[in-house]
Amino acid sequence: MVLYPAAQRTAQASIDGVCGDRFPNIADMDNPETQYIRACVKETLRWMPTTILGVPHAVTTDDEYMGYKIPKGAGVVYNVWAIHMDPWRYPNPRAFDPARYLHDSTSSAESAQNRDVSQRDHFTFGAGRRVCEGMHVVDRSMFLVIARLMWAFDISKAVNADGVEITPDQDDLVGGFLMQPRPFPVKIKPRSEWRAAKVREAWASCQALLDQGQQWKQVPEGIPFTMYTKGLVS
Repeated sequence: MVLYPAAQRTAQASIDGVCGDRFPNIADMDNPETQYIRACVKETLRWMPTTILGVPHAVTTDDEYMGYKIPKGAGVVYNVWAIHMDPWRYPNPRAFDPARYLHDSTSSAESAQNRDVSQRDHFTFGAGRRVCEGMHVVDRSMFLVIARLMWAFDISKAVNADGVEITPDQDDLVGGFLMQPRPFPVKIKPRSEWRAAKVREAWASCQALLDQGQQWKQVPEGIPFTMYTKGLVS
């Protein structure tokens, strides 16, 4: 959002058109009018994948690919970054452009099951028969995070002591197997004091569910997570 303010304005208009003065909630994910927010989720996972290399897979039988012999038992690692930055699949791949996914209404799980890998949205959650089982949680969580950030805040470049804007380098990444941008300053400003108050109100309403360590005291009703209580599964 700092580097691509046009995407921010489009995302804000999208969520404003659906929610107006109401704080976004998970039900808004099913509204066709929030497609741009869902596209932001997909493009974020493609543009800046946390895992730039896939989890190793094992070959169960001898195989051959493009003249390369792959013996049974060999480990194979797919290059997530190379796939996501392939200009044939994603023109101008280093640009953050959610419009790539405006006509893609599939969830990450649905896309991962597509037999035509050329139609996959991204490969952040894996490939083959072993993919991340929690991708649906990420889809929903990222939708809420992005929708609520766009509804409540304006995000822009910070300025240094001389008043000059600081432009982060999107290719200045740190880490190894797991990657992330190097920390950078940013300016986050509420779009209005009224919206800021709604954020504080929502946060306050969550406190009764959290313990002193800011962890859930119990799983909220309706969320199908497993809990272990006194040795029993509930």
